[in-house]
Amino acid sequence: MNLLSTAPARLLTLCTTVAILLLHASLAFGGQSETLDPRVAQDLLEAYEIMEEEGDYDEALRLLNRLKERRGEHMKDFDRATVLQVRGSAHISLENVNEALDDFQRALRLNVLPAETQNQLRFNLAQLYFVTERYEESLEFFDEWMRQEDVTIEHQTYFMLAAANYHLENYREALEPIDNAIAVSPEPERRYYDLKNALLSNLEMVPERTELMAEMIALWPDELSYWRQLASLYQEQDEQEKSFSTLEAAYLNGLIEDENDIVLLVQYYSTYNNPHRGAELLVREMEAGRVERNVEHLEMLSQLWSQAREHRRAIPVLREAAGLSETGTLYYRLGQALMAEERHEDAEEAFANALETGGMDDDRTADTWLLLGNARFDQAGPGDRDQRAVAEEAFARAEQFPRTRAQASEWRGYIEAINETETRQAMLEQEQQERLAEAAEERAITACRAQQLAGRELSEECVRLLRLEDEAVEPLPEEAGE
Repeated sequence: MNLLSTAPARLLTLCTTVAILLLHASLAFGGQSETLDPRVAQDLLEAYEIMEEEGDYDEALRLLNRLKERRGEHMKDFDRATVLQVRGSAHISLENVNEALDDFQRALRLNVLPAETQNQLRFNLAQLYFVTERYEESLEFFDEWMRQEDVTIEHQTYFMLAAANYHLENYREALEPIDNAIAVSPEPERRYYDLKNALLSNLEMVPERTELMAEMIALWPDELSYWRQLASLYQEQDEQEKSFSTLEAAYLNGLIEDENDIVLLVQYYSTYNNPHRGAELLVREMEAGRVERNVEHLEMLSQLWSQAREHRRAIPVLREAAGLSETGTLYYRLGQALMAEERHEDAEEAFANALETGGMDDDRTADTWLLLGNARFDQAGPGDRDQRAVAEEAFARAEQFPRTRAQASEWRGYIEAINETETRQAMLEQEQQERLAEAAEERAITACRAQQLAGRELSEECVRLLRLEDEAVEPLPEEAGE
């Protein structure tokens, strides 16, 4: 987490401003216990004017170096400290941070400048060490600076104190200064809140961090990362419904476009019994191209439609997913859905595709053969032995697996029993038909005999029946000879 991306430039600018103010105060002489040598003061004034009016820090630095070379050995400590202080400010403006550090430290060690100026040097050194990421030295100088009288601590300084401790992994020590930075800042500073968030995260202070993230969202509602973090924090505390509400609010505000966030929101809709809304969201986002139309998401969509009892909408989605899958598992599930809709012929096709695609474990394969037998059997009408035969073939395959052996065997026995029952029934019906035909013929013959005895004219049918009867009772030739 780069909390200090803009800090060096800001601090260098601030140090430059402060250094120039110090220079101005030094040149004013008034109220000081010591005064500058007039010759030193004249050179310093010239350098100051070049920096202040022309902004030519290179030229000012050249003049100051020349002054140091020309008068260095003869300058008193006060003059030397003042020159070092001013030259340090020139180095800051040129971003020669290490040189500025050296000049300010040497000026401070001479301990001859006014107390206020001495303390300002400590503050400058603390800032410069912070810029150069030498955080221990920075904190030492900040501590010395704050121990002096009449020190006003601005929010930027509190931030540097907190950030220095953060980088030294003194997370708990950083909390108070960052809280102070937030409290005294005239406007909410985003980087202050980001730093506090990082501190609370490292300290695993989840409830406090949750409260902070809610505040940050209120301040910067367009920052998606804050919504994500808050949703994650709720999830971490098993407050799933709050996590869902947070993610949903971000989506409704038009912030969520990432596929993973959208899919997570869809899953939340499923969890909290609003599968229809989740399915519609997923359809909309797949059509918009933000969610890929792949096997995983299509399977999820089919499950949402099923959960919403929109089975007719689930089936074509599941069929599309099955067609994209590298295994037969989704075809197996498609077959189950079709069986539930009593679409046995379509279910048979799905189970057959599942077996053809393969890639299923033995248990799933066994179940598929058993269900394929069921789908085929359910298409068989009375007397449809051919259809039962293909069902029996599937049950025979299912019988080869330990998982489905017993059920498959029962189904095969049931089919055999049906076939035997139908055979016996057919034989009984045939016998009954023959008996009924014989009885009817006897009644017709009796009626014809009655007509014959009454001397009535016989119909052709009666003539035929009576002739057949006479031929049936006519004696054999051997019997007639006797």
